[in-house]
Amino acid sequence: MDYLRLRVLFHEFSKKLEEQHTYYLDSVVGFSVLHKRVSAEQLLAKEFLSNSELTNDDFLDTCSTIYSELSDKDVTPVSLSPVMKQGEVKTRTKENGSNYFLLGANCLVSLYGYWEEYLRVEIGIAKGVLKKGSIIDEEARKILNKHVISNIWGDIRYLRHSILHNNSIANKDVVRCKILKYFSPGDSIKLDFNKMQAIFLFLAEYRNEIHRMSFPPSEGIKIPSCK
Repeated sequence: MDYLRLRVLFHEFSKKLEEQHTYYLDSVVGFSVLHKRVSAEQLLAKEFLSNSELTNDDFLDTCSTIYSELSDKDVTPVSLSPVMKQGEVKTRTKENGSNYFLLGANCLVSLYGYWEEYLRVEIGIAKGVLKKGSIIDEEARKILNKHVISNIWGDIRYLRHSILHNNSIANKDVVRCKILKYFSPGDSIKLDFNKMQAIFLFLAEYRNEIHRMSFPPSEGIKIPSCK
């Protein structure tokens, strides 16, 4: 067992997890700011057009907006129309709107790629079940499936497969989840804020597990006998 390497992997994964979590939270805060900005612009329009039939939310939501009106970035979305409907912006940026689900899916896929293609392999090498520089073929996967396993990563694997290969619709394998029992076959994989916070906490627990593995077993305190 290469305990020093496990300690390095603990610090590397800690950094990766923090990067992903702060990216997620930065994005969520950004959604909130954008939602509030559109709502504030609509409030100004209501005040300007007081007592007008055009001051209701339904009408204002059909009005167009562009990013340069909502931020200091003059950018154009890649779409058939260079403008956006205010209601559409509000809908996707509201709490647990479609942007939240897309962001959660992206984070899950990214984190699993880090685990499967790097972290899991390096833990296997540190534990001595894989040789350094091993080709990660079918035989190596069998070894990892026996010696480097985790319930949380296994559950993420099932959700990831539905996201990437079944258009974010839960497939039959989601019933095998042991921790993330959020979905049934046929459900839409919608990872809202609370679900993602739970996932990050479970991953933090796995980070701590790597830290525990990086210490050799304690032999306890030996008290010499008195004679």
